[in-house]
Amino acid sequence: MSSVAKVICATILLAALLASRPGFCQQIDLSIADIHSPSFSAKSIEAGLRGDDLSRLELRIGELTLQGKTLHNVVLTCDQFQLETTAIRCAEGVLDVGQKWPIRFAYEMQAQKLELVVQPEKGESWKLAGEFKREPFALEVVISHGKLQRIAALLPEAAPKISAGEIDGRLMLGDGSGHLKLAGDVQLRGVAFSDAAGLHAGEKIEAAIQLTAEQYSDGWRWKTGVDWLAGEVFWQPLYFSAGHRLTAAGKVTGRSIEITSSQLTLAKIGEIDMTASWDRDAHSLNVARARTDQVNLDELYAQVLKPLLGQTALADLRIEGRAGFDLRFADGAIQALTLALQDVSLEDKQRRFAIFDLDANVPWQRSAPTRADIRIGGGEVFRLPLGAAQVSLEMNGLSFAIPKAEIPILDGKLALSDFRAEKIGEEWRWQFGAGLTPVSMEKLTQDLGLPRMLGSFSGVIPAVRYRNSTLSADGALLFKIFDGTIVAKNLMMFDPLGSTPRLAADVDMRNLDLDLLTRAFSFGNITGRIDVSLSKLELADWRPVLFDASIASSPGNYPKKISQTAVQNISALGGAGAAAALQRSFLRFFEQFGYSRIGLSCVLRNSVCEMGGIEPARQGYVIVEGGGIPAITVLGYNRRVAWQELLDRLKRITQENVKPVIRD
Repeated sequence: MSSVAKVICATILLAALLASRPGFCQQIDLSIADIHSPSFSAKSIEAGLRGDDLSRLELRIGELTLQGKTLHNVVLTCDQFQLETTAIRCAEGVLDVGQKWPIRFAYEMQAQKLELVVQPEKGESWKLAGEFKREPFALEVVISHGKLQRIAALLPEAAPKISAGEIDGRLMLGDGSGHLKLAGDVQLRGVAFSDAAGLHAGEKIEAAIQLTAEQYSDGWRWKTGVDWLAGEVFWQPLYFSAGHRLTAAGKVTGRSIEITSSQLTLAKIGEIDMTASWDRDAHSLNVARARTDQVNLDELYAQVLKPLLGQTALADLRIEGRAGFDLRFADGAIQALTLALQDVSLEDKQRRFAIFDLDANVPWQRSAPTRADIRIGGGEVFRLPLGAAQVSLEMNGLSFAIPKAEIPILDGKLALSDFRAEKIGEEWRWQFGAGLTPVSMEKLTQDLGLPRMLGSFSGVIPAVRYRNSTLSADGALLFKIFDGTIVAKNLMMFDPLGSTPRLAADVDMRNLDLDLLTRAFSFGNITGRIDVSLSKLELADWRPVLFDASIASSPGNYPKKISQTAVQNISALGGAGAAAALQRSFLRFFEQFGYSRIGLSCVLRNSVCEMGGIEPARQGYVIVEGGGIPAITVLGYNRRVAWQELLDRLKRITQENVKPVIRD
């Protein structure tokens, strides 16, 4: 019998006991300490009949508990209470549960039929009709324009609070061939809910719910269907709008709730079949399985995955393609996941990376070694095109390995070696090594949208490791460019998979060919070699925030010439007015000049560059020291330059005619 039926029957029992007292009494009182059942209890029960004809009923319950929720000081009064030999009736009563609601009820003794109607507001009705003589009894609840706030008190304390909404529907409990049967058909309209933290909320929700259940010796077997027709829900971090449907069937026993079959239809995404078993005593999931042959990844990403990836590098993607999966859960963890990807392409909207035409079959198992076959049609890294590749991923539980793989990059190849990843405790760790065969600088700069450069680019990457959200290199990274070498040491990248990674390193560039370098950037021509040092380098979201940088001529004997255009552009780095009147001297007739040394430094702190050169000068610092015939010396004047201003100068140095300072 339901909790509501138990309350009603208890009330009828009390009334019947009171009615059995002699008729000449003007007051009858009855007190019961408590009534208990598994889902219902009442304490401090007091009932009384008042008046000359005993026509006023007063029923007080000090503490009423239904499904774990407790109400205090529940009072039922009826001024037109009728006691007859065949029936008990209350035509105009009031139920006080913190709010006062009009109520009427009638109970026929012989047939044991009950009808109870609560009408809190005009047009709103909660009706209970029951027949208790036969076993099992028949009970029906009919709701018309019921306010959902009235049952909000029955929800768990931690649940979001219902602030609006109506319910219409019918619930029936009765006999079905020796079994109890339950059937319900309910419609919800205008539902709104939220919690105090704002992490869970819903508005204008409309839904249709159907439920049938039948009791057997081992428990209840049930079926349900839920159609979400309108409205929207935010459940941190996910947001959903209407259009989804769930059908499910299962059983409830004393120990578990089982979903033996179900299908979740997500609008524009696809259909997912699910089964599960929930331990009622332990409040935990025993086993579960979810599978689908095909879902649309663009909508799955937009509706489900993107909010979950909000603080990672995958937070803003364009994605298309199809996926199927079969996921199995047991013993508190995922035990197996088979993933099939078909014609998948994804691209970071910030153009940092992209993968095209990805096909993969990933049969992962927690307790057995397996292998995944992955084919990539192409891709990009910072607009650098990658060619097609095939990769075999070896899997053994939470350990993953790629012994070797080659990915074409322009006319070269990136050779990946000994990639390994594993989860230790709650932390993921991985490592790899790589080498880059020579890539044409002309092709590289063309694809990156940079000025045309000559020569080639190659490199060796030692073992790179990822631990504690930090990427580090065991040794130095070596690259060859502009006929010189670049060595990166002490490399560390913090939160590399996050939305704002940070990088720290010390970088040394040695013996770079100035002729190749300056021609690439339309800087004017300089022949010679330079060394560049970048120590204490720190980048935040790939923007410099701190470094000590210096440029100096490389040791050795080699031709050292600088063009008039290069002189003007170097002079501009020292600030407006940093150069003297080249055009007003005889030197204007020369296209090239000799020099003995070049040097420039910048110490970046708090977005300001402390500038320096080869050596101090009376009014500034020396950037180019003259040498040979004709010779020229270039001075810089500004010691402190805002970093953004320095970048702006670099952008416009080829567009302005800044005249250098000349010292013979």
